[in-house]
Amino acid sequence: MWSWDGEPCYCPYAPKVNAAAATQQMLDLFDILGIVHFGIAGNANSSLSIGDVTIPQQFAHTGIWDWLNPNRSLNYDQVANLDFKRYNVPRGDNLLGHIVFSYEQFFAEYGKANTARPLFWANTTRQWLQVAANMKGIKLNQCLNSSVCLPQKPQLVVGLRGSTANIFVDNAAYRDFLFQTFQVSSVDMESSAVVMTSLSNGFPVIVIRGLSDLAGGQAGHNSIDIFGSLAAINACKVVVQFIKQLHLDTREPGFPRSIHP
Repeated sequence: MWSWDGEPCYCPYAPKVNAAAATQQMLDLFDILGIVHFGIAGNANSSLSIGDVTIPQQFAHTGIWDWLNPNRSLNYDQVANLDFKRYNVPRGDNLLGHIVFSYEQFFAEYGKANTARPLFWANTTRQWLQVAANMKGIKLNQCLNSSVCLPQKPQLVVGLRGSTANIFVDNAAYRDFLFQTFQVSSVDMESSAVVMTSLSNGFPVIVIRGLSDLAGGQAGHNSIDIFGSLAAINACKVVVQFIKQLHLDTREPGFPRSIHP
């Protein structure tokens, strides 16, 4: 078992590329069972709270865009589109026009050689999600220290959706667009790359993310500066418990020895 940590940052590099490359190196160089990817993420779902830990069942790369000519008609074969004029105040046309979200080109060892298929939603491993679902009662930290605490007890949530792009999302309008259009509950900068690389090589994968902020939901400084470490600690607690639980479950007679992602 190998775990690799990644988290949103303000860095001027391409986190998805680095995450995919690091994952591929681990798969090539180490004898592993699968990938447990963990870190912190922004919250795109107002029903969740800072400090919660999410284990999504699906991830999308929402950073693949075609920026269209404003006079061009939309191609409805695309995944979704973002029309900038909807956000004008006052209402009116916008020279930025609109962007459309595109599919990844996915290659897999179990597919036809040298042939990609379009993929938008990448699924984490179902059997591992089932293991995680049995951990929902895990106790997570509510306080950063004796004087800084969250207003409610954090919870573990399994089975939602996540979004990944080389973009740090600190904008409420775009956060709401992602949630309403794709029904994603978390936003980060690495997870879909780790998931797709694992699936492409035929390895099981799961993603565990602590929510550090409501993306764009604060006045002033982003709450990641205060609660980022608490979100990371909670994610780590879930990772440790998941690995323990996975070890126990894989010893049960009915648990599949060969897990296909």
